[in-house]
Amino acid sequence: MKRGNRKVEQVRADGSIVEDYDTSLSQSEIAQVLERTFPDLRKAHAPLPFFLGEYQGVPFAIRCKNVTYLGHPHPFYKKRIQIADDLPEFYAAAKNLGCKPLLLGIYTYGSNTLFASFGIETYVNKAAHNSSAHLYSGDLAAAAEEGFFEKVDFFGNTVTLFRPDTVGVFLEECVAKPDGQPFSYAFGESPAAIENAGRIKRPAPEESAPVSASPLAASILPNIRRFFAQEAKRWYGIDCYKEMIEAGYKNRFQAEWVGFFLEYRFETYIEEHGLSDVFRYHQDKSAGGIDLDLFFPQIGAYGDLKAHSEDSRGIQGNDWDTVFSVIGRGRPKDHIYYIVCEHSTEKDSLYQYEVTRFWNSAREKTDLMSYHQRMKHNVTLKRAYVLDIHSGNCDHLKMFRQGINSNGRPRPPKIMIEREDLQYFMIDEMIL
Repeated sequence: MKRGNRKVEQVRADGSIVEDYDTSLSQSEIAQVLERTFPDLRKAHAPLPFFLGEYQGVPFAIRCKNVTYLGHPHPFYKKRIQIADDLPEFYAAAKNLGCKPLLLGIYTYGSNTLFASFGIETYVNKAAHNSSAHLYSGDLAAAAEEGFFEKVDFFGNTVTLFRPDTVGVFLEECVAKPDGQPFSYAFGESPAAIENAGRIKRPAPEESAPVSASPLAASILPNIRRFFAQEAKRWYGIDCYKEMIEAGYKNRFQAEWVGFFLEYRFETYIEEHGLSDVFRYHQDKSAGGIDLDLFFPQIGAYGDLKAHSEDSRGIQGNDWDTVFSVIGRGRPKDHIYYIVCEHSTEKDSLYQYEVTRFWNSAREKTDLMSYHQRMKHNVTLKRAYVLDIHSGNCDHLKMFRQGINSNGRPRPPKIMIEREDLQYFMIDEMIL
């Protein structure tokens, strides 16, 4: 195992991000990890270093490289695998053997091992020399926490990340399925969400309106600003749970308490200030319903509340189909407005897991340490902003899916707004 020469972002097994040196494996070490992870894997009898396997009658071939920092002067959260010059030869060799070629990256840090699968057709036709396949440390963190993470970026590149214990899900989704279907379903429940050119289909664009012309500007934005101005700037998990429990709030026992406390406080704010003509809570989880938190009666538009850690690389949005069922109708007023509260976070592990113990006790659980690795102790509110999603800027949305449902299948795809793309959506910002 080799160590890098610069401290950059690294991801622990619990999904937390720290600064440390990259670690990379030798070819023999990569072979050992692959053979432990993939069933009945064997080395190919070829000059190129690749491996052969089979899943549900579909033979596949793996070429694997280390995932490491992209390099100076790039941000510390950007990582990549270096595309080998002989990738076209590997691709041709795999095809000649009747195998599905897979381009994998392997990430290792401490006890954390993750795999990243890159859509090989995206890269095999490029000039391989000095070429890279990219991902973010936030993508790795999502995979470490949830076991499975997949996204399609602005350029139509698909990357799938998974832990060794979810290799079966990866094989089912990315090997057993026909080529060209990176998700179980996409916009409109059809693989046609991905255009021939590799870009995601979206409605025809409209002109992006300046902030002063936003329908929110007249009465809605001032009320959003007032909410955040009067809200406490630091939230403590135990206090927040107690307040929601005393109020009998419907989501009082949710593990990710920050987002639900934001919803509770905003709902209370609406009631206390008589603002039901400005904001209305709206969640329709029925088949074909619009499952978004908010409705703005004065302008006939939908919205959602989002709590967002300043350490994350993007804002995780709502289901892809839900978003495009609203903004894809071709009407100028069809916008979705996200009210985002950005915060810093202190983990409960720094405080002897006192929030974890309180939460499990309040639920009358015998295991008082359930969820202890991910529990937040307190957050400090840093910024609030309002984002406007519409047909004129939806090209900057990314598609992702994260985690696995109880049926063993990955969850439906959602939208992602990455930090570097906030400029295309921002219509108001408050420093708290």
